[in-house]
Amino acid sequence: MLAILLRLDLYIFNRSFWFDEAALAINVLDKGFFDLFKELSYYQSAPPMFLFETKMLVEIFPLSEFTFRAIPFLVSILTLPIFYIFSKYFLYSRPARLLAAFLFAINTNLIFYSTEFKPYALDVFAAIALPLLILRFKLKSPVFLGFIFALFTWYSYASGIMAFAYSILLLAFVLKNKKELKNFLLFILPQFINVFLFALHLGAIENTRFFMTKIWAHGYILKDFSNFLDLFFENIYYIFQPFKMPFGAQVFIFGLICLFGAIFIFKANKIKFWLLSMPYFILLLLAYIGSYPYQDRLALFLTPMFLIFFSKFFEYFSKKSISLVVLGLIFIFSLYPVFSSQKVMKNLPSQDRAMFLELKENYKKGDVIILNETSLPQYLYYSRVYGFLAQDVKVEKMYKNSYDYLIFLNSLDKNKNYWFVQSSVKFPNTEDVRPVIEFFGQDKEKFIRYNKGKTDLFYVGK
Repeated sequence: MLAILLRLDLYIFNRSFWFDEAALAINVLDKGFFDLFKELSYYQSAPPMFLFETKMLVEIFPLSEFTFRAIPFLVSILTLPIFYIFSKYFLYSRPARLLAAFLFAINTNLIFYSTEFKPYALDVFAAIALPLLILRFKLKSPVFLGFIFALFTWYSYASGIMAFAYSILLLAFVLKNKKELKNFLLFILPQFINVFLFALHLGAIENTRFFMTKIWAHGYILKDFSNFLDLFFENIYYIFQPFKMPFGAQVFIFGLICLFGAIFIFKANKIKFWLLSMPYFILLLLAYIGSYPYQDRLALFLTPMFLIFFSKFFEYFSKKSISLVVLGLIFIFSLYPVFSSQKVMKNLPSQDRAMFLELKENYKKGDVIILNETSLPQYLYYSRVYGFLAQDVKVEKMYKNSYDYLIFLNSLDKNKNYWFVQSSVKFPNTEDVRPVIEFFGQDKEKFIRYNKGKTDLFYVGK
């Protein structure tokens, strides 16, 4: 119940779209259903079936952030009971399962991405559903199982990592036990066919994938492994939210507990250990070859694994007589960080829609609106939502240095009034030009900066 309330609270709060969400939303609105399987505009990339089904909702329900975020929200709610069922295969005591479920329920990042129009909630669902299907069905319904694995890749890119990992694991099992080879081949067949279809999709979005490698460059493991520990520690710190203590202490304590928990699961059942952890090792391999980053939200699907490792440590050392007491204490001491994080999440992303309402209210005929590549999607989305139509709108590129942008500003017609919409989101090797706008506007007749979120609105004129 707590998990549902926390997610529902953030969903109802309805924070503004930021650049990525607005950009995806404009793609859904402006492209045809099957165009969503091709390259998207505004440097976006998302699983096409996730966008396809979102477009279906948008065609039926009113245009709003609620509609776009409905699928991640509903999937996150569905994931809660499935995670508890999944945890039973690894955690044998009720207190340990309750701990894992509680940590899953209050996890800040799982809550946040349950209410964001991005596919990360689907990644987490896939990380639980796919291994659970293997545990339930094994290879008894191979064609059905293979079809489901293939289908998931169109809803979650991360599920492709999982499908590959579990295929390797099942192949190893078949070769070792010298049985069920036929069923394994039937399991692989739908996925093998899907590889060719999915390759066409990846080929169509090649330019976007190349651009994203620059955005996520920090998340790739260097050839000499010199940054591996840094990435590991950063991801441990990222996963175990809302708990916060000094960075070094937190990653050491939580990382060590997870390591021991993994060892306990390995000693108890090697097959279950590999089923739980194989996607993690495949992710590390992909991060090493520069194909998929090992970094925060793109690795969010690893959260269930780490929470189970953590809870296994608790199960191993807690006696039945005191485990419920310890669990109660964890619950009590978690209340403040949970509700504190909930408040931070409401304020962190911004209330950018306030900027566009301010623009709509104060814009006058003849004013010029100047956007850049990262403020354009929000402008297009909120203009459509609020029925705002401006006559003179210019979209400028992202500038690499402040001097060039100042030259552009000085070239503007001094007899006109200007509105600058500037997002804090910037691309690699580009400059944050908001200080330049302030410098440009300080000696003008009238200069106003509206700052209520991540997106800033500047007025320069009379």
